[in-house]
Amino acid sequence: MMAGSIRKAVLLLDPLKSAVKTELIREDGTREVRHIPGDALLSGLEAHTQMAPVRSGLLPPGVVSLTAYPDGWDVTLQNVTSRCTVWYHKTVYPDFPLPRLLLRCRMKGGMLNGFQMAVCDAGSLSPETKLYRFPFPNVNGFSLCVGTNQFTGYDTLWKLRGLMHRVLSLPFGDDYYKPDCTRLGLSARELFEHLKDKDPAYYYSDVLIPNGKTLTDFIGGGV
Repeated sequence: MMAGSIRKAVLLLDPLKSAVKTELIREDGTREVRHIPGDALLSGLEAHTQMAPVRSGLLPPGVVSLTAYPDGWDVTLQNVTSRCTVWYHKTVYPDFPLPRLLLRCRMKGGMLNGFQMAVCDAGSLSPETKLYRFPFPNVNGFSLCVGTNQFTGYDTLWKLRGLMHRVLSLPFGDDYYKPDCTRLGLSARELFEHLKDKDPAYYYSDVLIPNGKTLTDFIGGGV
């Protein structure tokens, strides 16, 4: 190596001091010592650190938001159809009308967990899109109860394309349901019976109650 080139660089960290001592040892034996503010050192390291791109692959319909983590994804989906077959206990309701639903979960190691669900306003989505109290059972705040069901095999985001349908196929029980969660004040069974032949727009004209939150609160995990 040419004389004067750096052979070793040493960083000395003192938790009681805000500056970091750096020592450069050159091939010719000379040493250069500097004291650099900690935040300046971090900024320099970040500016010269390159991260590999995170590739989502083909995304399923209805993706609203994606957050990438080193070990997985945080995903928010919306329902792409306004009707679906749902169950209340053992009663099946085919072609049941739905408001606009949001489903959020954490995808890690092929498994899904941390399910959340919300109802949002119709129309184009924006950070300020209004949310409503969830009109059905099984949801507390935003937290969705999926019982003992295991959601495995989700090793690509594309496999989430049927997730909303799968979640909605889980029978609704009575957990967390309160008659005052809608403007109708009905029991859960009365609610399903009342809604089964309605148009999805009926939710927004006669059923839903705003909860004072927005899409930003849901994507950020606020309850």
